[in-house]
Amino acid sequence: MKRIKFLLVILLMCTINLVAQQKKYVSYTVKKGENMKSIAKDYKISTRDLLKLNPDIGRKPRPNTVIIVPNKNYGKNVTEGNEIDNYFYIVQPKETLFGISKKFNISIDALKKANPELEYGLKIGMQLKIPSTTENNVNDAANFILHTVVKDDTVYNLTKKYEVTESDLFELNPSLSEGLKLGMILKIKPINTSEILEDEVLTETGLFIENLNLEKTLNIAIMLPYELNKYVDSIPESTLLKGNSIFNIATDFHMGAEMAIDSLKRKGVIINVRYFDTQNSNYKLQTIVDRNDFSNTDVVIGPLFYNKAYWLSKNINVPIIAPLYSKDQDGLSAANLIKSDSNSPNFLEEKLLDYMKKNYKGENIIVINDGDEASQSKLWRIVNKIKSFDSIQNVSVIKSNKGFIDNEKFIEKLEEDSNNWVLLISEEIVTTAAAVNNLKATIEEYNIQLFASSKGRNFDNIENSFLGQLNFVFPTTDFIIIEDVNVKSFYNNFRAKNYTYPSKYAIRGFDITYDTLVRLASDESLEGGLKAGKSSRISGTFNYNKKLFGSFENNGVYIVQYNKELNPVIINE
Repeated sequence: MKRIKFLLVILLMCTINLVAQQKKYVSYTVKKGENMKSIAKDYKISTRDLLKLNPDIGRKPRPNTVIIVPNKNYGKNVTEGNEIDNYFYIVQPKETLFGISKKFNISIDALKKANPELEYGLKIGMQLKIPSTTENNVNDAANFILHTVVKDDTVYNLTKKYEVTESDLFELNPSLSEGLKLGMILKIKPINTSEILEDEVLTETGLFIENLNLEKTLNIAIMLPYELNKYVDSIPESTLLKGNSIFNIATDFHMGAEMAIDSLKRKGVIINVRYFDTQNSNYKLQTIVDRNDFSNTDVVIGPLFYNKAYWLSKNINVPIIAPLYSKDQDGLSAANLIKSDSNSPNFLEEKLLDYMKKNYKGENIIVINDGDEASQSKLWRIVNKIKSFDSIQNVSVIKSNKGFIDNEKFIEKLEEDSNNWVLLISEEIVTTAAAVNNLKATIEEYNIQLFASSKGRNFDNIENSFLGQLNFVFPTTDFIIIEDVNVKSFYNNFRAKNYTYPSKYAIRGFDITYDTLVRLASDESLEGGLKAGKSSRISGTFNYNKKLFGSFENNGVYIVQYNKELNPVIINE
């Protein structure tokens, strides 16, 4: 614990130094009587954008809290001698040219022209020169309401939603003359006219809004198998990352949870936490229950695996958070058990079909299957659900033969004058490759969009450029937007503490712990907090529903689409 706290202090100092060097943002000490809304007004940005800059700070920070604010002098009085320093950017892990160009509102061609070394590819740590013509654009986030274009957006709808004119929208966004594109970031109007609208938009979308009670003390317990270093029969090896022992998963989850707890403590939330080593043993769990009093515990996060979490829910009357998905959870429920991960194949399938049904407008639907006997029940279940869509015309089914798909038969099913939706129902690598190859050969002549109920390992060898051309759509319960400032901050903080980037389990530990505790701190009870709307964290999304006589279940899901710029974007609200 001492080591963790020491690393956090070092991390905070490094973060502040980094911000100071970039000079776009500076630190600010909150004064008595100030809140985020009044500070945002002073710096001429929206409260929402200020909260995004300070994800660990609530709307009413305590006096002497240090926050990050836009540098009022950024871009002003820049001399020829220091202009170059202000417009160099260090490439971060997993960044793309498209993401960087979007960040600074410039074209990829302009970036390549300013940085000839990009001819050999983009590399982590590379220092890029950002053309100085973007000086007036880098502060867009601080000066304008911004909107990221999603599916079904139209210029008309945007003008009505934000109460602006088309001429103003086109004047602020000249690229609109080429049409709306998924993932495009639009400037809507100056920030200082939108304080009321901002709160209205948040309310309408049903988002969870932090309203931390800093007088409330949270008493929590975290139960993980810290000492176990071997697999157990009840947990399929396929559910674990290659090379990871349960011990490594538990410790990664712990480090993520610790970061979440420390983040909330810096906001002023009072948290008492107890850690228990379950050793992944029912006997050990029984010992923990017998020797400890949980009557004043607000929530237990863990045990790590579902069968142990279910056992615990039957033996103590405390809300239990089950952190990881297990196929066992579909048949095991309890009133005090919260299923935080619903990453089941049936759940993802249901959410994809809901999306397709909602957006169906007479498209020609083709379903591709590997012909394997084990997948036939799933195939016809999905086909029958699709046939229930309103105004459905036809659903064609094509089965591969040992991975081979007859190109002529495939083309026969396509329609030249319609949009063709191709749904892949297979996890087989050969069938997936054959399907994509057939689609590649016809993409110039037909309007085609590819769907799948998950983006599994069968897509690992498929180039993103092809997926972008096919406008590939899939559902997922976890999705990371690398360009997001909060994501970058988390990655940098984790690396500073642990000298490595976080695993999926470390991110899971942060997401679940932060989301659970912030809901608990924002309501009188955890149940009330769970009902308070949907939220998105570093990777996960949370939207809880209470089953009748059963558990709370997380129904949060992202529908993701690859666009032609090869940038995956979230297209559901």
